[in-house]
Amino acid sequence: MNTIIVHPTTPEEASFLENLLKRMKFSFEKVSEEIVTVSPEELKSINIGIDEANDNKLADNSDVHKKARELCSK
Repeated sequence: MNTIIVHPTTPEEASFLENLLKRMKFSFEKVSEEIVTVSPEELKSINIGIDEANDNKLADNSDVHKKARELCSK
């Protein structure tokens, strides 16, 4: 079965399409697109993390837990 993706440009279009699909008894799902805004500092931190992941410089999960336990026990 094929999937058709429609991108309404206004809330009115979205409401119209939803009502039309319901009346025609089509199955459909609504997916909301959320726009996330990040500060330049956050973007820099994200890019550093991506670079570290690409260079295999990420810490092992158990090392992170060990360090967290050490910090919390002080």
